[in-house]
Amino acid sequence: MSGYGVMTRGVIPHLARQDDISVALLSRHLSEPPCEGVELTTLDAMVSTPPDVIIGCFETDERSREFWLDRRVGQAVAERGAGCIEMSTLSLGWARDWHGAVSAAGGISVESPVTGSRPGATSGTLSAFVYESAHDPRVRRVLDCFVSKRYDFHLPGNPTCFKLVYNAWGASLLHSVAAYVPTLQDRLGKDFDVAQEILSSDGWMALVCASKLSRVVAADFDDPDFAVRHMVKDLGYARDMVGTPHALLDLVHQSFRTAAATFGGDADYTAVAGGASA
Repeated sequence: MSGYGVMTRGVIPHLARQDDISVALLSRHLSEPPCEGVELTTLDAMVSTPPDVIIGCFETDERSREFWLDRRVGQAVAERGAGCIEMSTLSLGWARDWHGAVSAAGGISVESPVTGSRPGATSGTLSAFVYESAHDPRVRRVLDCFVSKRYDFHLPGNPTCFKLVYNAWGASLLHSVAAYVPTLQDRLGKDFDVAQEILSSDGWMALVCASKLSRVVAADFDDPDFAVRHMVKDLGYARDMVGTPHALLDLVHQSFRTAAATFGGDADYTAVAGGASA
């Protein structure tokens, strides 16, 4: 596995507990393994001990390209026809090019952006949006360790396209919290607690509000489940994919950039609605 962050921090223990899976982690930041059953590795070691499955989870296209296009990674992929899983949320252009790069190296490409943030990674209940160039039982075995729902798409790039729209849509709902919660707080006064209970437990908005509203109202943006800077990046990729003017997407993208500037890029992405708690 390459990349160590909020998501992989939750995923790795699920892999490390499996008797039939050995886990090697490539990280720029760690000097010792994050948990028992994991060893740190290097790009050179990947060549000498090629893996059956390689998982990448990166912050940006640039970091993903740097890893997958490295000559040593290509050699490791070729040695065992590795199943290559890319869990990152990428731009649509690079997601499609990535399949070509893995194929050229002789590997099986499995585009698999996930959703569930830190809670899903920690509990091993992530949902994965998947396109695989060929069926590979090695890949299935690995994904089953931390994915509880898998949705298979039929064309390369479609999981990424869906994930970008999915994130943008959800970000738009979260952005709207700041527009309406202050009105309820102002008009209802001490009865706002009743409104919060309704919003979080009843009606079509309950799933969103149950998971995020209390954090917004408490302005609890530390220790992020998903950092606001990652949403800024994802919305930028979505904006590039759409191409034409999109008033709502542009507004939401700017609101997340403002939240990153105000609260810091490592704040939880609910900080976009930070004004709601004022």
